[in-house]
Amino acid sequence: MNIILGAGIAGLGAYCADNSSYIFEQAPKAGGLCANFAINGFLFDKAVHLSFTNDAFVRSYFDRVKHYSHHPIPYSWYHEQWLQHPAQNNLYPISAEEKVAAVKGFMEREAKNNPSNFEDWTRSQYGEWLYENLFKPYNEKYWCTDLKKMGIDWIQNRIYRPSVDEVLYGSYTFETPNTYYAKEMRYPHTGGYEAFLTPVIQQAERNHHIQYNKKAVWIDIGRKEIKFADGETVSYEQLFSSIPLTDIFQMLTVCPETVKEEAAKLEYTSLSLVSVGFRKNIHLDKMWFYIYDRDIMAARAYMPSVKSPQNAPTGKSSIQFEIYFHPRNGAPERDICIENCIYALEKMKIADKEDILFTDYRILPYGNIIFKKDTIKTSKRLTDWLRTNGITPMGRFGEWKYLWSDQAFLSGYHVAQKQITNGEKK
Repeated sequence: MNIILGAGIAGLGAYCADNSSYIFEQAPKAGGLCANFAINGFLFDKAVHLSFTNDAFVRSYFDRVKHYSHHPIPYSWYHEQWLQHPAQNNLYPISAEEKVAAVKGFMEREAKNNPSNFEDWTRSQYGEWLYENLFKPYNEKYWCTDLKKMGIDWIQNRIYRPSVDEVLYGSYTFETPNTYYAKEMRYPHTGGYEAFLTPVIQQAERNHHIQYNKKAVWIDIGRKEIKFADGETVSYEQLFSSIPLTDIFQMLTVCPETVKEEAAKLEYTSLSLVSVGFRKNIHLDKMWFYIYDRDIMAARAYMPSVKSPQNAPTGKSSIQFEIYFHPRNGAPERDICIENCIYALEKMKIADKEDILFTDYRILPYGNIIFKKDTIKTSKRLTDWLRTNGITPMGRFGEWKYLWSDQAFLSGYHVAQKQITNGEKK
């Protein structure tokens, strides 16, 4: 039989292509990073999730679920001010002195045809002031690594590059066009972001094709067998895996040490989530926002109760902060994270400590891939090795790519569809 390891969004995408396959998920529920958790009637996603896909196939699944269509303007917090995002072309709220320095730096930036790293790329695109005051503090919090050691192949259209006219115009007025890469954000009425995946999950459950609490501990690629932590061993014909590349090579019974060592060098961030429930409705019209201040540990935050009022009990509201850390440095202490987020709420004048009903702290082992200069080449060698040995990787951490949720869904669908097509041709 065909086996899918992981019931996250990529694994569920694979099941859409091959609904005769069987899914094994190590967690007690499906959804992976797109799953949610509930606390005292409040619902939180695992970090900010909104769907902005334009892909007709993905929408054919997601649009089965009743959802809100938001047209938000994202914001950034910078030194006592709310700036529309992207901040580089929305500088109106900052001081005159800072505007002069930002615009002057942008005008005098030294364009580089072939920047060698992310720091050089950012300096050459935005100039010294924008780099030092916006890009450097935010990206160091988000990537938790030296920006000089990061490559640039991952950037694509993820960071907006304004013209001189846009930077100047945005320094004179609030009335700027929305240049964010997505103009519509969709989110389910109920059930959190995970609800977009519920129809697929329910189909797999009705077919008895999904098992939970099944953690794979080793894979024998010669005998095509998987052993799980509960002692069960299962044989497979085709194997689709969303297990992170950093983990799966350690599970193989036969694998060259050089390959394992290469996989172990891949780097990623982990994520501390601080979720807060308020005893009243906090009137903040910002669905999610970015935080540039260095004294605030979180890089981003979002309001679950703004995404959907059903995410909080009537008359109450919620927020969640994302604090990234590098696993080699260990997770920041729970109490320090919570106290810093409370400090952030008060500094940004969002809420007072007395407004807080509860706080929750939990860790996601995998947050984002850290794209060093050789990461893309390394991950390609590793995924090619897996495919050559009968394992088809999929998803953000299975393929080790910067995939948005719809791209992860399609990653699973396409690899499974390709295997089916190849099997029919034989």
